[in-house]
Amino acid sequence: MELDNDNNSGSRRLALIKAVRSLDEDDTITLPDKIQKLWDLLSATKNTRLHAVEENILRWLFKHMSGTTEDAEQVRRYPLTWSILSHVFPKIPSQTLGRSLASLRFVSVLRKTVGDITTARKRPAGSPVQTNGVETEKSKKRKRDNEFPSDLEELRTPQGCIKSATAVFAALDSLFNQGDRRAAPNAPERRVGAEHIKSLFSSSNEETRDIVAGLLLTCDRSLSVLESGISRYQKSWMGTIAALWNLRPHNKDDSLEFATHMCVPACSILTRLRGVLDIAPVIVTSTTVKERWIRQLEQMLGAYLIRPARHAFAIDGNVDVLQTALEVTKRNLGGSVIVMWDVAARTPRDSSDPKSKAEHSSWARTAFQTFLDAIKSLETPYLNQVITRMLDIAIQADSVPDTATLRVLCGSHALVPSGTDWDLIAKIIACDPDVFLMEHTLMEIVFDRISSCSGKDLIMRETIVTKIILPLEDAYAKARNLSGFIKKWYDLLCETPGDLLDQTIWVDSKIRERLASLVQSALTSTQLHRVLESLESLDDDSGARLIVLDGISAGITEEEFIKVADPIIFSKVFEGKTYENLSSSILAWRWRIAGRMASWETSDEVYRLRAVLKPTVHRILKKGALEDPETLEAFGCYHQLWLANHPGGKYEADLAKRTCSFVERLATEVKASSDISTFVPYIDYVFRHLPKLAESPGQEVNSLRDLIAGLFWHVGERFAVGGDTQHGDLLRLLLHNFDCEDEESLVDALISQPLNAIDNAEAQSGWTQPQSLSLLSILLEFPRGAFTKGRRKRIMSSWKKWRSAITDRASQDQQFVAAVLRLLIKVMQQPTFYEGMEFDDLVYLSCYMVEPDKTVLSLIEKLIDLTLRQMVAGTDGPSQAYLSDAFNFVKNLKPTESVYAVPLMLIAKGLVSASYNSASSKPHNSIVGFDEAAHKLARMVHTNLSTFASETELLSKPHHDESSLLLFSLTLSGANCIAEIRQAKPIALSEDTISQLEKMSASYVSSETDIGWKLREFLLRNFPSRYGTADLLTQLEQTSRGVDEDLVYDLVDAFVKSKDQTIRGHLLNELVGSDNLAAGPIGPLLAVKKLVEQHISPESSKFNSANQVVPDLAAVHNRLASLLSQAESLRHFKYLSDTLLLLLDKHANSMTQFNIETTLSSVVHVCSQSGPKIHTPKGVGEIYDRLYKLVALVLKRHRLRLRGHFPILLTALRALLTTLLADPSSPTTSTTSSARYPPWLTSRLQARHAERFARLLTLICEPSAASVARSRSSELDSATDVAKRAAGQDMFTVVELYIKLQLEEATATATVARDVRKALEPGIYSVLDVTPQGCRRVLNESLDANGRAVFKSMFADYKKFGKWSGV
Repeated sequence: MELDNDNNSGSRRLALIKAVRSLDEDDTITLPDKIQKLWDLLSATKNTRLHAVEENILRWLFKHMSGTTEDAEQVRRYPLTWSILSHVFPKIPSQTLGRSLASLRFVSVLRKTVGDITTARKRPAGSPVQTNGVETEKSKKRKRDNEFPSDLEELRTPQGCIKSATAVFAALDSLFNQGDRRAAPNAPERRVGAEHIKSLFSSSNEETRDIVAGLLLTCDRSLSVLESGISRYQKSWMGTIAALWNLRPHNKDDSLEFATHMCVPACSILTRLRGVLDIAPVIVTSTTVKERWIRQLEQMLGAYLIRPARHAFAIDGNVDVLQTALEVTKRNLGGSVIVMWDVAARTPRDSSDPKSKAEHSSWARTAFQTFLDAIKSLETPYLNQVITRMLDIAIQADSVPDTATLRVLCGSHALVPSGTDWDLIAKIIACDPDVFLMEHTLMEIVFDRISSCSGKDLIMRETIVTKIILPLEDAYAKARNLSGFIKKWYDLLCETPGDLLDQTIWVDSKIRERLASLVQSALTSTQLHRVLESLESLDDDSGARLIVLDGISAGITEEEFIKVADPIIFSKVFEGKTYENLSSSILAWRWRIAGRMASWETSDEVYRLRAVLKPTVHRILKKGALEDPETLEAFGCYHQLWLANHPGGKYEADLAKRTCSFVERLATEVKASSDISTFVPYIDYVFRHLPKLAESPGQEVNSLRDLIAGLFWHVGERFAVGGDTQHGDLLRLLLHNFDCEDEESLVDALISQPLNAIDNAEAQSGWTQPQSLSLLSILLEFPRGAFTKGRRKRIMSSWKKWRSAITDRASQDQQFVAAVLRLLIKVMQQPTFYEGMEFDDLVYLSCYMVEPDKTVLSLIEKLIDLTLRQMVAGTDGPSQAYLSDAFNFVKNLKPTESVYAVPLMLIAKGLVSASYNSASSKPHNSIVGFDEAAHKLARMVHTNLSTFASETELLSKPHHDESSLLLFSLTLSGANCIAEIRQAKPIALSEDTISQLEKMSASYVSSETDIGWKLREFLLRNFPSRYGTADLLTQLEQTSRGVDEDLVYDLVDAFVKSKDQTIRGHLLNELVGSDNLAAGPIGPLLAVKKLVEQHISPESSKFNSANQVVPDLAAVHNRLASLLSQAESLRHFKYLSDTLLLLLDKHANSMTQFNIETTLSSVVHVCSQSGPKIHTPKGVGEIYDRLYKLVALVLKRHRLRLRGHFPILLTALRALLTTLLADPSSPTTSTTSSARYPPWLTSRLQARHAERFARLLTLICEPSAASVARSRSSELDSATDVAKRAAGQDMFTVVELYIKLQLEEATATATVARDVRKALEPGIYSVLDVTPQGCRRVLNESLDANGRAVFKSMFADYKKFGKWSGV
C-alpha cells in the first residue's frame, strides 16, 4: 500500500513538472485556465525536498503579472493566482524564496495588485455574468471556480476586489509565516531567509507605504461590500498591515506619513466598527475579529500617530502631526476627531516619572483644543454631539480640559440663545463643576434655563435632575458651600407661582433626598442655624419653605443638629401659619416635617406640637380624601405623635382613638371599593408600622388589632379573587413584620379568617372554591410558629373531611396539589395527632395525589416521612396501632402489571426509611414488623429492576416517559435504603439484568439524565466485586460540567464503601496523577475531594492495619496547589480550593513546610497575569473569597511554620492587595499596570472583600494565642507578643504598597471607593499598632511627597480613631 502511494505521488509530481514546462506552449488556453490547472496539480502534490518546479511556477506567474496589459491585470486580480503563491511560499526555503522574490520585483507587483484592487468599478451594463458553465438560477451547488471568478469585469467589481484582497492577505500571511519559522536544524539559515524576506519591504519606503495604505483602504471598503461586515477569515488582516508598516524604512517623518496616508481609512474603520455618533455599528459575524481589529487599529494610531505627536509636543509644543491628520480627514471629521481623541486621552503615561502627570495634563489640554478648533466648522447640532462625546471620553480617561476651555464651551455651545444642550452641560459639570461655581453669571443662566423646563417631558426632567442639579448640589457640598445651594434653591422656589409650585422641576424628590444625605456631613450646627434663619420670604405661607425644610429635616438625626433645628422649624412652619392657598401635595410636606419633629422632641414639646396640629389634622383624618397626599402624610404624622406618647403619655388614649378611627375609615373604603390601588400606600403604612402599637394594653389597642386583621382580610379577599402580585406583597409585609410575629393575639386574628374560609363551610368544601389556591398561599406565608396545636389539628381534620373533593380538584390543577401538600408538610413538621388519624390517610394521599411530576413526588415523600417518623417515635397505643396497620399494608402489597407502582413504592420505602432512621431511642430491630417490611421492600426493588431491565423502551427513550423515570428513581432510592440496612446482603439480580442495567445507565448518562448516575451508584454498591478502579475512573471521565456534585459523591462513596485503605489510596493517587483535574470533566476532581474527606489518618484510632498503603497527602496537596492557577472554570477552581482547605485543616499533621509555601505561592500565581482565565459574573468575588480562606487558614493553623518565611506571606498579601484595589474596567488603566491584574478580574472587588483582607492583617498583627503557642515554651515573653514584634518588622511594607496603589493613575484615590477604604482601616490600624517607630521612619522615607501626604493623613486618623488609648 505504501508503495502504491509513493507511485501515485510520484506520478502527480511528474504531471506537475510537465504542466509547468508546457505552460507557454499552447496559446489557445487562457491564462485563468492554466492557473486553474496548476492549482489542481499543485494542491494534489505532496511536499518534497526539491523545489525547482515551485520556483518555475513563481517565475511564470510573476512574468505574467508584471506587465500593464489587461492580461497582466487579470492575472494579478485573479484570486487563484495568490492562492497558488500562498501554497508555493512554504515549499521554497526562506533564503531562496527571499532572493527569488527580490529578483522578480515582488513588491512592485504587489503594489500594482493593491492598486488594482483599490480601484473597483461596477459591471458595465449588458455584460454577461460569468457562470463557467454553471446555471445561475436557483443553483443549489457552486463549483470551485465560482469562488474564484476569472472574468476581468467580474474581478473589477467591488465583490471581486474583496475576493482578490482576501487571497492577497492569505499569501502575505504565508510569506510572513515562512520568514518567522524557527525550525531547530536550520535555524541560522531560517534567520537569514527571514531577513531576506523582510528586506523586500524595507528597501523602498514609498512602495511599502502605498501597499499598506491600499490594504487598509481595502479593509475599510470590505465593511460595505461584504454582507456580513467582517468574518473570522479576516482575523489576521490588521496584523498583516501592522507588520508591513513596521518593515518599511523609518525616518523622522513617519508620523506625518502615517497621518497623510493611513489616518483616513483607520479612522473610518474605527468609526464604523464602534458606531460613533449616529453611525450604526457594522453587523459582523465574528465579534472576536471585530474586537481584534479595533484593538490593533487603536494600537497603530497610538504608536504611529499619537505617541510621536505627544513626543513632538513635549519637545517644542508642536502639534503639526495632529493638524495634518485632521486636514486629511475632513470628510469624516467628527468621527475621526472622536477616534483620535479617544486614543490620545487614553495613551498611558510613565507612572515612574513624577513629571509625567503634569506633562500628560498639558498634552491632553492642548490636544483637546486642537481637535476643538478643527471641528468648529461643523453644523451646530452635530458639533455639540461631537463635543459631548469628547468630554465623555475625557471623563473616562481622566484627561479633562481646563476650566477656561470648558467655560468657553458652555457659553458658546451649550447655553446659546436658540436653545440649551443639557447633555453638553451635564458633561461639563461632570468634568469640572467649578465652571459654574466660579462664574456667577453662568450659574444664573443655567438655573433660569432649568426653571423654564418645568413643563417639559419626564425624560428631559429626569436628565436635568440626575445629571445637572444633583451633581451641582454635590459640588456645592464639596466646596463647603451647601448653604449657598440651599439659599439659591429656596429663592428659585419662591419665584415660582404658588399654583405651579408642585409642578416645578425644583420640587423633585431626588433634590431633597440628596440634600438630606449631605446636611450633617457638609454643614456644622452653626451653619445650619444660619441657613434656617435665612429662610424668609415675602409670603409667610409660601410652600417653598416647606419644600426646603422637608429636605433638611429628613437628614437630621444627631442631637446637636436637632437642638438647633427643632425650635426654628417649629416657629417657621407651625406658629401662626395657615397655608390656605397651597395645594394638597405641597401641604403634605408640612405633616411629614411634623412627624419627624415628633420623633425628635421631648414630651412637653410633643404636647405643644400636638396642640398646634390638632384642629387641622383631626379635620383631615375625618374628612380628607384618601386620594390626596396630604391625608397620607397627616396619618403618618399622627402615628408619630402616638409613638412619641407611647407608653403612658398624656394624650396616648386620644391619639390611639383617632388613629383607630382613621384605620376603620380606611378599611370601610377598601371593602367598598373594587379597585384598591389608591389605598395601597395607606395599607403599606398600616402593615409596616402599626403592629408595634397593637401590643399595648387598653381598649383602643384591641380595636387596632381587630382593625388590622380586618384590613388584612379585605386585602386577602382581593388577592384570593385576582391573585394580584401587589396584594400578595402587602400580605407578606404584615406576616413577616417582626412586630407581628411574636404577638399571638394579632396572629390569631390574622390566621383565623383564612382558616375559617377553608374550614367552616358545612355544605361544600372551602378547599375547592375558586379562591382556595390563594387562601392556601396566604396560609403558607404565616411563620411556622403561627400553627399552634389546635390549628394544626383543625387543618388536618378539615383535609380528612374533604379529601375526596380535594383530590378531584387536584387532578385538574397541579399548582393546587403542590399548595395543599406544602401546607400539610408545614403542619406535620410539628407532632400532630388529629381526630380520626389512620394509616389509610397516607395511602389515600399516595394513591390519589401523585402526579408525574418530580416536585409533587418529593413533597409527598417528605409528608410520608414526617408522619411516619412521628408515629415511630410515639410509644402510646394509637401510634402502635397506626404502625401495625402500616406494616400489614406493606406486607400484603401486590405488583400491578409486573411492577410496583409509585404509590406502593412511596409507602414501603417511606415506612422502612422512617423506622430505620428514627430518632427514637428504641432500635429499629425492636419494631414489630420492620424486618418483614424491609424484606418486602427488597423484593419490590428486585421486581421493578428486573422489569425495567426487560423494557427496551426505557433504553431507547430515556427522557420521554416521565412517570417511568420517577418510578425508576424511586426504586433506586428504595434500593439505597435496603443497602443501608442490609449491608452484607445486596439485592440479587441475574447477569442479564445487570448487563441490561449497565447499558441503561450508559444511555441515561449520555443523555445527561441524573438517574443514570443513581443507577451506577446502585450497581457499584450492590455488586462491588464486579467493578474495579479503572471502571470508576472511566465513569468519572463521563461526567458533564453541570452534573450534581452529590451524584458523584454518592458514586464514589458506593465504590469505596467496601474497599480497604489500600484501594482507596491507589484510587486517590490515580486521580491526582491525571492530567485533567483543572479542566474537562468535573467528576475526577469531585472524587478527589470526597476521598480526602473520607481519608483516615494513620494516627487515628480507626486506622486498623499496618500493611495498608497510605497516600501521601503532602504530595496530593502540592499537585492540587499547582493546578489552582490553571483552573478552566469557576467550578474547577472552587473544588480545587475546597480540597486544599480540607487538606490544610483536617490533615494539618500531614502538611510540610513546603506545602505551606506552595499554598501561598499558588495564591500569588492566581493573582498574577498567569492566573485562571475564568470569566463569569460572580467569579471575581468567589475567587477572591477562596484565596482569602486559604491564606487565613494558613495563619490560623500553620502560623508557626511562617517563622523565618515571612517574605512569601508578604508576597501573597501584596498580590491580594493589588488585586483588591485594581479597577480593570477603568479606561485609564495603562498597559503596564493592567499586566499585574489576573485574567479573572473582570470587575472591581467590593467592600466585603476589603473586610476579608483587613481580617488577614488582623490575624497577622493580632494573632490568637492558640495559633502562635508551642507545646513547650520557656520564653519569658508571651507567644503573641513575640509574633507581633516579628510581624512589625515587615508588615509596614503592606501599608507602603497600599499608599502607592492609591496614588497610581489606575487606582487613584478618587477611584478607590470610600467603603473599601473604610473596610481596610481596621487592618491598616492593626499594622500600625505593631510597627515600631524606626520602621515608620523607613516607611515615610520610602514614599514620595504625595505618598507622605497620604501617610500623614492616615497616621493622624490612626492616632485619633484607631489607636487604643486605654479608656
